[in-house]
Amino acid sequence: MRLRVVLTDLDGTLLEPDGAVIPEAIGALQALAAAGVPVCPVTSKTAAELASIMAHLGLTTPAGFENGAGVRHPDGRIELLASAVPLLDLEGILADLRRRTGAPVRSLMELGDGELAALTGLDTAALPAARARSATLPLVVDASWDGALLAALPTQPRLRLIRGNRFLHLQGDHCKANVATRLIELAARGEGEVVACGDAPNDAELLTLADLAVVIPGFEGANPELVRRVPVARIASRPHGAGWAGVIAELLAEARADDAPVSASGGQETGGRQRE
Repeated sequence: MRLRVVLTDLDGTLLEPDGAVIPEAIGALQALAAAGVPVCPVTSKTAAELASIMAHLGLTTPAGFENGAGVRHPDGRIELLASAVPLLDLEGILADLRRRTGAPVRSLMELGDGELAALTGLDTAALPAARARSATLPLVVDASWDGALLAALPTQPRLRLIRGNRFLHLQGDHCKANVATRLIELAARGEGEVVACGDAPNDAELLTLADLAVVIPGFEGANPELVRRVPVARIASRPHGAGWAGVIAELLAEARADDAPVSASGGQETGGRQRE
């Protein structure tokens, strides 16, 4: 087995829920780099947020932002998908949804700094980058309103409501899987297995696209909706960054074992002994 590329969600997957990155995850990233396996984040975060995160993680690959709205290239260039709907249009659609449904919904843009910081775990200094959105509008509303809001969506432009861990995302008709195909085209080389890692329902289509799907659990276990939608996924044994690092170590070990030389007797050689 050869790993071709790792596509990964960030918050709650590679990163901790508060955005921190643990040493184990950094070590796994370094091991992937040493093995020549590119890592491409695919996140609901903005392109502005990705700029500092990519530098902190030591990644120089393209990345998907705002649930597949577009690609942030390593040189900082932004490429939006044709299906992305501009933020200003989404804010107008939200105002109409409020009038039609009466839902007590607020957007990320309407939250005060203190409330947004408490909800996301971000420092106040990081909030402007989180608000620098191009084509998605995260909403705060109880999940019991999802059905009514979905039924009230206009038919043009084509829209989606996608539930993540913290927000309900109002956006164009795109998802993480749409941008993943572009990332594979840009970053992956040769043949091999595409790995995708995620922790929330908005990662389901990304995981379904991959050859090897990985669900990263939270402290209370794996998201049941994500597991239901991707039943073939491998579930990490630990939560968040520790689980991500552990699965990456397993996959790299499996790849090395598959590539080990075969002895004359037909077994794989490991330190002069056949594997049993």
